[in-house]
Amino acid sequence: MKKMVSTSAIALLAATTLAACSGSSGSGQTKGAGETAKAGEPKSMPKIYIYQNTGALNQKPEGSIPEKLEEMKKMYMEKLGIEPIAIVPPKGSEAEKLNLLLGSKDEIDTFQGNWDEYASKGAIIPLNDLLDKYGQDIKKAWPQEAWDYMKDKDGKIWGIPRGIPSTHYPVWVRSDWMKKLNLKTPQTIDELEAVLKAFKEQDPDGNGKADTIPMMTDLAGIRNAFLGGFTEYGNSNWIDPADQKVKPAELAPGFKDFVAKMADWYQKGYIYKEAFAKFDPLELLKTNRVGTSSMWYSRITLLFPQIKPNLPADANYELVRGIQGPKGKIMTATPASSTSIVITKKAKNPEAVMKFINYQYQDLPTNTLNAAFGTNWKYLDDKKFEIELQNKEIQYAGEYMLSLGLATETKYAFKDPVKKLHADYLNKEITKLDEAKMPVDATVLYDKKALQENIPTLGDLDRLRSEELVKFVTGARPLGEFDKFIDQLYKAGLDKWIAEYTRQYNALKKK
Repeated sequence: MKKMVSTSAIALLAATTLAACSGSSGSGQTKGAGETAKAGEPKSMPKIYIYQNTGALNQKPEGSIPEKLEEMKKMYMEKLGIEPIAIVPPKGSEAEKLNLLLGSKDEIDTFQGNWDEYASKGAIIPLNDLLDKYGQDIKKAWPQEAWDYMKDKDGKIWGIPRGIPSTHYPVWVRSDWMKKLNLKTPQTIDELEAVLKAFKEQDPDGNGKADTIPMMTDLAGIRNAFLGGFTEYGNSNWIDPADQKVKPAELAPGFKDFVAKMADWYQKGYIYKEAFAKFDPLELLKTNRVGTSSMWYSRITLLFPQIKPNLPADANYELVRGIQGPKGKIMTATPASSTSIVITKKAKNPEAVMKFINYQYQDLPTNTLNAAFGTNWKYLDDKKFEIELQNKEIQYAGEYMLSLGLATETKYAFKDPVKKLHADYLNKEITKLDEAKMPVDATVLYDKKALQENIPTLGDLDRLRSEELVKFVTGARPLGEFDKFIDQLYKAGLDKWIAEYTRQYNALKKK
C-alpha cells in the first residue's frame, strides 16, 4: 500500500494495530528490587526492561529523538521510582530477537506475545497476585470477557489483554450513490444484492463507463462479512449434533449455499475481479468506482477520509447494520485472542513492571496518551476526550507504551476530519456484538503446537480450504465439484483435524 497517511493519522493507526515495531534501543543492568544492598550502599532504583514489540512505534519507526526519550525516562523515574529501559528490535526480526533474549542471560522483563505459547515454554509468570496487589487500575479497565481470554483452565491469568471480541468486517455502502439511485438501505442479503446490481448497471459514479465496482472485498471479507447469513454459526468451527465433534465451517449445513451466492455475485461482476489477488484498496478507492466494502473496517475508516477531498463533495460511505441472510446475521465477530502484555520469568522486578504498566492505566486517558506521545498532545475539551498533537513532527515515539488496546483507545479521539470516521468506529461500533455471530469456540485457545504435531497435514488442509474456496467463487472450479472438495479434505487428513480439535475443545473449553 502506498504511504499516503498523514503523520497524525499514523499516530492513531499505531494504537489500533498489532503489528511489530522498530527503532532504537537502550540497555543497562541493576540489582533486582529484592536484592539486599551492602551496608552503607544506597538502595538502587529498580530497572525494568521493555521489549518494545507492541506496535507503538508505528507512528515513528525510527524511534524517539534521544533527548525526548530521556525526558520521558526521567519523568517515570521521578513519578514511580522506576527506570524504564526500552529494547527495540530491528524491523523484521522481532520474533527472532525475542527468542534469543529469552534464551540468553540478557535482561528482558516484559513484551507482547501470545501468552499460551510462552506459558507452555515456561518463559512467563502468572499475574494473579501481581494484578491484585499492583494492577487494580488495569483490572478495572478491561471487562471480564477480556480477562477470560487471559486465563488457563485453572484460572491462572498469564497476560494483560490487548483486545476483546469485536466486529471487524462490516458492510459499508456509498450513501450518495444510494440517494442518487433512490435505493433504500439494505436489510437482507437479497436487498444488498439489489443494491450491487444497481451499482453495476446504473453508472452511479457518472463517468459514462460500465466500470463501477459494486463490492471491494477479499477472502476474509466474504467469510467474515457474509457466511453468518448462510450457516448457523457463521465463520466458525461448529459442534456437529450428530456426533458432538468439532468440525470446520466447510462441513456446516448452508456453507455450499454461501459459496453459490458468492460465485453468483462474482460471475455477475458484483465482486471486484481482483478481490482474491493482491490489490491496493487505497488506489481502488481513489478511482471513485467502489460502491460497497466488506473488508477489514479500517480499509474505509482510515483510507477513505484521506481521498475524500478529491472525490465529489457528497461522497460518503455509510455503515450498514443488521443485514440478515437465510440463517440470520450475516457478520461473524472476531473473538479476542491470547495476544497480551506478559511478564517474563527472568524479571528481577515483576512488581515494578506491574506498577509501571498500571500507572499507564491511571487517570485515563491522560497517562496512556503520555506513554504514547509524551508531552506532544493536548485536550481540546473539558471532557478529556478530544485531543490533538501539538507538533506534527513526532519527537517521542512511544518506546515505553504498554497500555494498548480497546480499553484505552476508546477513551480518546483525535479532532481531525481525516481521523473522525476511524475514531467513531472504534468508540461506537467495534464492540457492538448484537449484530454479529460469535464463533462457537471463541474462548478456546487451542494449543497450536499440539495441532501441528497431531495433524501432520494441517498446512495442506488450511491451503485447500482457502485456495479451493477462491476457485469456486471465481468459477475456476465448478460448484458441482463441491462434494469432491469435501472428499479432498478427508483424504488430506480431515479426520485427524476433527479428532484433535475435538479433543482440545473438550479439554480446554471453559465451563
